[in-house]
Amino acid sequence: MERSLFSKGLVIMGLVAGCSGSNAGGPAANDKSDAATPADGGGQDAAPEMDASSGDDGGPDDRIDPVALGHAWTYDVTVLGTYPACVAGTHAATVLNEEMLGGRQAFQVESFCPSAGSFFYALDGDRVFTWVAMTWVLSLDTPVAAGHTWSNGVDSFTWQAVPTVTVPAGTFTSCWSAVEQVSYPTYTVFCRGVGPVHWHYEDGQGNGYEAVLSSKNF
Repeated sequence: MERSLFSKGLVIMGLVAGCSGSNAGGPAANDKSDAATPADGGGQDAAPEMDASSGDDGGPDDRIDPVALGHAWTYDVTVLGTYPACVAGTHAATVLNEEMLGGRQAFQVESFCPSAGSFFYALDGDRVFTWVAMTWVLSLDTPVAAGHTWSNGVDSFTWQAVPTVTVPAGTFTSCWSAVEQVSYPTYTVFCRGVGPVHWHYEDGQGNGYEAVLSSKNF
């Protein structure tokens, strides 16, 4: 999320730890909210959105981006072209702290891009907000359903269904891609109960990063 913070982009996808400037939330780079492509299983015939539980009742946390204190996601990162914020290799996005910020319970997440630093996210079910310029900005919106489009105030994103995704960390179902509405490929794939499993960010000139989940700790 370095561009406009926007994206786990910093702004949009709740991308918890990304590093692009217009991502969609989640624990990743925060540079632009997401190796399955958005076309894998995408389209308008997706299953209806599931009610997301935070796990506070002792049940499983099946939110689209389950950010919580102590959670960590490790990614295999590839740098595309020139992108100084990220470094190729294996890097973790880790939830470092939990505190009240701007009237919301916020989680500080360290980006998997070493030079991106950390970002604050707040969750309301499947909806994710990112703290930008002293205010909360919408990164991921509901309903998580094929074709639903939202804006972070700068960029627009659309949910596409990705029923099954296979990455080094395993094979996951109930996945969705938050696709930025631009002419070049920029998206983040989230799976319920897991969070971001695949990030792909470009700046329109072939520079950016790709990161796929290799393991998670929660």
